[in-house]
Amino acid sequence: MTDICDPIVASDGEECPGLLAEIRSLGTLGQMWTLTVVVLCVARAVVVWPMLDEHGINPWWFLVLDVGTAPAYGLGQAMGVKILRDDTRPVKAAMPWIGMVLFSFLAPYAYVLRSAGSLPAYVVWGVVLWIAIFGALTVRRMARDVRMQPVVEPIAG
Repeated sequence: MTDICDPIVASDGEECPGLLAEIRSLGTLGQMWTLTVVVLCVARAVVVWPMLDEHGINPWWFLVLDVGTAPAYGLGQAMGVKILRDDTRPVKAAMPWIGMVLFSFLAPYAYVLRSAGSLPAYVVWGVVLWIAIFGALTVRRMARDVRMQPVVEPIAG
């Protein structure tokens, strides 16, 4: 079993940093993005609380699921972009992170659609439309961030 702190040697002989080293390498911008995603998820859960309760969906479970997957969403997005921007890393190295973004993005909505007794059609279509719009915005943002010029952080002295 590989220690998450130790580098991993890829099949092509290249040494890849361990998981914790990858996360630490995100820098302030990536860490702040992850924190921002968590805060926005808390705010969203508070806003939709009455609607969830009205349709027989446990708002506490939604809050736990939405906020609980937020760090994975933010981290997956930041790491996916970081790896895709690195010309020395294969695209397949970003796939687990992008999969994490997809799962953590869909999980709260899947819970809403699955746990509700009988949602009116307009609510179901509203959730599906929300998923489509914000899923597309996420893909667009990640694609834009991959193409951006690198941000140079000042060296702490």
